[in-house]
Amino acid sequence: MKKTIALLVATLAFTVCLFSSFTPEKVALAPKKVMRRGVVTVTKNFTTSNGLAAVATLQYTTGQVYNSITVTIQGEGNVPLTSVSHSSGPIYADTFEGYKAGSYYEYFVDVLVTGNQTIGWQIADASAEAVVI
Repeated sequence: MKKTIALLVATLAFTVCLFSSFTPEKVALAPKKVMRRGVVTVTKNFTTSNGLAAVATLQYTTGQVYNSITVTIQGEGNVPLTSVSHSSGPIYADTFEGYKAGSYYEYFVDVLVTGNQTIGWQIADASAEAVVI
């Protein structure tokens, strides 16, 4: 009986020592991206064909469709934009055109907006062609 108890205690001690050396692998936590609701402003700086600085600005509320897009040319002011095409699908593509008569040039502006309510909106392309008046 003493021999059986000694053997049982030795087996138990060996088992505890053996399994205590194993530790579970640490689980790597992936960073969680949290989008807070709020107004997002997206800007794209570009240069007109005659070298003036210009900026296209887009505003939207997280999870919604954008509601304002503007183009401003340095020294000339804001350019009124008109929606000319809309492409649906998983990612929308909207094209806007604008015209502005400046002091010495006429500006023909093209802006491409892409995205959707889930991933957000971006100004994919913006350009302004200047023609001498």
